[in-house]
Parts: sequence; C-alpha cells; structure tokens
Amino acid sequence: MSRDVGSIIMILIGGALLRITSQDIYLRYVKESLKPWLIASGVILIVLGLLQLADVWRTARREQAGDAQLAGQGEHLVDAESHPAPRIAWLLVVPILAIFLIAPPALGAFTAERQSSVTTAPAATAQAPPLPSGDPVALALNDYASRAIWDDGKTLVGRNISMTGFATSAPNGGWYLTRLTLTCCAADATVTKILVLGADSSSSPTPVPPTNSWVTVIGQWLPGGGTQSETAIAHVQAHTVTPVPTPTNPYE
Repeated sequence: MSRDVGSIIMILIGGALLRITSQDIYLRYVKESLKPWLIASGVILIVLGLLQLADVWRTARREQAGDAQLAGQGEHLVDAESHPAPRIAWLLVVPILAIFLIAPPALGAFTAERQSSVTTAPAATAQAPPLPSGDPVALALNDYASRAIWDDGKTLVGRNISMTGFATSAPNGGWYLTRLTLTCCAADATVTKILVLGADSSSSPTPVPPTNSWVTVIGQWLPGGGTQSETAIAHVQAHTVTPVPTPTNPYE
C-alpha cells in the first residue's frame, strides 16, 4: 500500500471514530467509559494521516522538480515509490464507509438467542444488599438474576421489581426478558435472560412482545429456574409489560 492511500485510510478511520462518539453510536460497540479514549484515538489518527499526506505531497513536488530538471538533460529517473498503489488496496475503505453511512446496530436478539444465559457467582463473602426503597424498584437484569439465583431470592420476596430489556423467544413457547452485559466491548458480551411468566405463574403474558422489541416488565420474583448455578435462569411473575423505546445504551 502506498503512503498516500495509507494516509487517507488513517484519516477516514479517525473521522469514523469521532463520528460514532459524537452521536453516541459507539455505545453499540463498547462501554461508555471508553469514550475519551475513542476521541483521543480519532484525533491522533487524523493528525498523523494529515502529516503523512502532507509529507507525501512535499516529496512528490520535489520529485517532479527533479524529474523536470533531468528531463532537460535527456535523462529519466524511475522511482519505485512513484508507482500507483494496487486498486485492491482501496477495498480497505469499504468497512470505514459502512460506519459512516450504515452504522451497524447493537447486538440484540439474534446474538442472545444463540448464547446461554450466564449469571456469574458473586464472591464467597459477598452478600446481596437490601433493595432500596421505592415501589417498584428498578433493577438491572443481572442484579435481579444474581439475587434470585445466588441468594435464593431472599432480598426479592414480596417486592415489586421493574426491569427493562428486549424480548427473546424461550424453548417452551414463552419468552425471556433479555439484556447483554459488556466487560469491554461487544465481542465479550454475556447474556442475562429472565423467564417472564403470567399473573397465574403458568404462562407468559399475552400478547408476547415481538422478538427484539424493548419492554419494561413490572412484577415479582418467583422461585424456579434453578439456584447456585451460572446457567440457571431466574423467573419473574409479570404484572405489566410495557413497550418502551430502545435505550441509547442497550447494554448493562
């Protein structure tokens, strides 16, 4: 790849990073805490690309001046670096343009339905703190699942809980309230699924939300789904299921 093509690609990558951070699109791919690093990386790439491009232009002007002088003396100079870059190198621009024009969506039901729910065991000495005041109490799905699976639901008994996530299908014909959690980026996402049961605790609420649609479920903890296992799936008895817009940050 020639230096001018490399410079343009660096500038485009830097611009793409600044674009996704300025519009919060980056939250589809990485954790919120990485925003300053993305901005810094984008600025550095643009500056380095511009500096290299400027150097390429200066070098080309010097070579043209030298070639003109030698041509007057009937001589020719062939510089290997002056050869045009292979056209295939420009294919590297395609994924960058995709970010500019068609920002890929966040992970959703397609990914979640192909992964098992995982609720990591807390530290041996850790105890779930009492729920805060309020009715209902808003909880993250992974917090609810941890309390239900590793603390036998002790802190959840008799409390109304509010959780927001997207719907995915369950093998028995019901559905899960689902959310993905990032350690760093979308590549290491883990899935938390909560089985949503109806008021009689025997069937899912009707109508079942469309797959990948976002909803807020208000309900109470129900025993079931297993305990003391990372692959157990907590249950919730739903009182209401309300459609909501997709949040800016879709991950927990």
